Amino acid sequence: MLSLTRPRPRRGVVQILLIAVLAIAAIAGGAYWYRSYTSIDSQAHLVLHKIGRSDFELSITERGELEAAGVTEIRSEVKTENQPGLAILRVVDEGTQVKSGDFLVQLDASALEAERTTQQGVVNLAEATVVETRNLYETALIAREEYADGTYVQERTIIEGEIFVAEENLNRAQEYYQFSQKLAAKGHINELQLEADKFAVENAEKQLEAANTKLRVLDNYTKPKMIKTLESDIVITEAKWGSAKKTYDLEMTKLQEIEDRIAKCTIYAPKDGLVIYANDLGRHGQEDWVVEEGAVVRERQVIIRLPESAAMRVKLLVNEALVQYVKKGLPATVHPIGMESADLHGQVTSINRYAEPGNWRKADVKEYRAYVLIDEEVPGLRTGMTVSVTVKCDFIPNTLQLPVQAVHPHGEDFYCLVRNGNDWEPRKLKVGPTNTEFFVIEEGVNEGDMVAMNPRQYVASVELPELPPAKQRQRMVPEIEATEEAVAETTEPVKPTATAAAKGRTAS
Repeated sequence: MLSLTRPRPRRGVVQILLIAVLAIAAIAGGAYWYRSYTSIDSQAHLVLHKIGRSDFELSITERGELEAAGVTEIRSEVKTENQPGLAILRVVDEGTQVKSGDFLVQLDASALEAERTTQQGVVNLAEATVVETRNLYETALIAREEYADGTYVQERTIIEGEIFVAEENLNRAQEYYQFSQKLAAKGHINELQLEADKFAVENAEKQLEAANTKLRVLDNYTKPKMIKTLESDIVITEAKWGSAKKTYDLEMTKLQEIEDRIAKCTIYAPKDGLVIYANDLGRHGQEDWVVEEGAVVRERQVIIRLPESAAMRVKLLVNEALVQYVKKGLPATVHPIGMESADLHGQVTSINRYAEPGNWRKADVKEYRAYVLIDEEVPGLRTGMTVSVTVKCDFIPNTLQLPVQAVHPHGEDFYCLVRNGNDWEPRKLKVGPTNTEFFVIEEGVNEGDMVAMNPRQYVASVELPELPPAKQRQRMVPEIEATEEAVAETTEPVKPTATAAAKGRTAS
């Protein structure tokens, strides 16, 4: 019977072929492993960069928002003492094109008008007090003149008349007494009559002495006392009059302030412009305060903005790590997002000195407000549009540059490792400005030097100056470490390639 099965090969031949295949595979694998091991050890981590010259450019790109360059903010200038604010009674519609002097906002002035009525009564009372104290002062002046030139002269004249009469009476009494003494000597009158004439002389002397004393008291005591009293009245009434005038002026100033506040409740456009409500956005983007009738306006709160659409500017936020490079007058390129038009040119006009208030999402991030004025007038630009702004902070032509990952910070200094044959030579660098990719090298290396792109891999094989034990390593450029670690993790050999061809840099 004929068999259709295929004959099996001999077992010995199969074993020989299998052993041969395994031997060849082992030899090839060993050779491959040897080549791979040698390549990894000697080439995988060896990444060099050839130093060359090229133009260095430091630019900062941020997103910002368009707004009119000439914006006039209409604020409530009404002082709201003892009040949270004033309600809006009428307001012009948003989007209205107004001219200088046109009506904008009417605030509620009813409380101020009631306050004006009360204050008017206070002013009237203060004015009456001024008139009264002025009359008292003028009366005191007249009283002093009246006494000095009238009452005193009159009293002194009367006393002088009394003295004259007393002297005349004394002379008569003395003469009569002398005549009586002659008569008494001849026996014509008795002693009693002589004593009466003597008493008349003594009485006339007493009256003359009293009149002289009265005149002396008037001149030495009464007059000075009255003059001082009247002058004191003048000073007191003058002070009261001055105080009343100051009180009146103060109350009048308050009344004028109230009237000024009432006048400021009606706001007119200071110039031509487009009305835009200054609605206040809340923490999460919701409108926290809206310009509408009935809304309460605080003192100095912005109600309306009047932008000039002819000139536009960009407001943007710059991170605190980059704000040191942004200076007034630096050129900038502005590209409106979503527009296919060419980039616009502008320049930095101002940078705020203080950081913007933070929020819960960026509690540890400090940002500074900057403004870029656009030079061109392009149709279609609108307030609120998002734009990309690139500020050209620095430009150095044809200068030596070194990638940031090739720079090794050591204390406060920077070093790089230069390939010298099969060895490494540490070079201390004097660096200039830097961006996120390159350092400007002022001293330390020469054009054409080959430096390690991953110096941390070989820093143990060179001698660097010893740092004090207490001195911590300062990482002045954090990007260096991150880039070095990324390069150190490379496991495949890197062949020399040309990088940054547009900038004239070559890496090998």
